[in-house]
Amino acid sequence: MSGPRRGLVVCLIVLWVLVPVGLAAARWPRYWVWIAPELTPMTWVQSVALVVAGLGCFLVALVLRTVGGRRWIWPLLGAGLLALALDDRFALHERVRDGYLAPRGVSVPFLPWVAPGDFLILGVAVVGLVLLPAVWGAVRADRAAATALVVGVVLSAVSVGVDSIDPGTWSVSAERVQQSLEEVVELGGGLSLMAAVVLRLLGLLDAHLPKAKPKPRAAAGAGASSA
Repeated sequence: MSGPRRGLVVCLIVLWVLVPVGLAAARWPRYWVWIAPELTPMTWVQSVALVVAGLGCFLVALVLRTVGGRRWIWPLLGAGLLALALDDRFALHERVRDGYLAPRGVSVPFLPWVAPGDFLILGVAVVGLVLLPAVWGAVRADRAAATALVVGVVLSAVSVGVDSIDPGTWSVSAERVQQSLEEVVELGGGLSLMAAVVLRLLGLLDAHLPKAKPKPRAAAGAGASSA
């Protein structure tokens, strides 16, 4: 992995650590206030990562349009990531859940651990899994991007699974810990997906941009002979 790509990975890992620690420290001992609830600084950072990833997908598609390669999945993936960013920033599915589904007791009978109305994000996860083989085919040629995609999918799956558990089954203090950790894992998933997209973009640019030719060196001893 080249220097810029390695630097990107290191920076995102550092960001994953510093953001939750900084937000928790800023509100200590009420560490969860800027992390666990919706519409907090944590969800803002998550949405920014998804926006960057989504826009990066369109850039990858643009590069592939020029150099050739499978590109149909990239605009679709980009649109999906931007939609998730909007959901994170404005808590869209939470508003639908709390305003319409939960008050009417709408639930999925074969998911007994899921609270009424809390199944929406599981549906989004199912759509993502359906598209995953196509996304994998688009990044597997780039080992670093493929690794980041696997990490992002695993972390996102863990986040969705934990988020689907009915919070009514937890005590208040346990729910704060659970929701805070879930948001940290979700941030890691978003940053990993962002890394997968940006690494793929950098890999394509590195492979297809013309390399700068080194300047020819003056012949050894030319200065001495001319003197």
